[in-house]
Amino acid sequence: MEENVYISDLYCIYLSDISAAVISDLHLGFEEEMNLNGLFLPKLQRNHVETMVEKIIERYDPAKIIINGDFKQEFSKNLPQEWEDVIHFIDRFSERTELVFVRGNHDNYLQAILSKRNIVELDYYEDARYYIYHGDRDLSFRKFTILGHEHPSVVLRDKVGGVYKVPAYVYSEEFHLAITPAMSFFSSGTDVTQSLLSDEHFTPVLKSLKNKNFRIFGITDDFGVVDFGSLQDLQTSNRYR
Repeated sequence: MEENVYISDLYCIYLSDISAAVISDLHLGFEEEMNLNGLFLPKLQRNHVETMVEKIIERYDPAKIIINGDFKQEFSKNLPQEWEDVIHFIDRFSERTELVFVRGNHDNYLQAILSKRNIVELDYYEDARYYIYHGDRDLSFRKFTILGHEHPSVVLRDKVGGVYKVPAYVYSEEFHLAITPAMSFFSSGTDVTQSLLSDEHFTPVLKSLKNKNFRIFGITDDFGVVDFGSLQDLQTSNRYR
């Protein structure tokens, strides 16, 4: 991708020059919100997320993990499961790496929970080289910018009509911009050939980009990270229709 910037099959971008792993869209507490709306799901999210973070720490031993928004699920309040899951996550990992929380659109009341562990939520993370924010607001882009929010995926279709979604990274060399896939167990992702080439973008800052020459990298079970090529080629290729 770029010097010291590595995309991973662990749903993170690893920045080796600052020893930081960037993840997004964990959506802890998703099951309880769904339960309140009549859809009863097994509690799989926390274990999935924490297992993935364990693997990130084992592989990269990062000095910090930057959670780039939507750490929790419910917009309007903090659900009991969110309190439990957030505190559990912090207590499990905070002594092994610095946890940096960047606010996402689902994190309206996250600060109330973080304050119990004396953590301050950020609107964005910025240093000499990197600018990291969730993507739900148009904070523009500068330096090397990393967004979440989009939940990008590649939709594969077979000859008999089967559909398979592959979580994906989106990268623009021209704009020095990358978008991470959602780490959430329950997120099937948004088809990049529809969302990124549409006039109505899920991520506001993308509206200002005239050149949509994105490169797409999917995460597969068998082959790890796979380069699917340019977004335009992906849209027009018969293999992915």
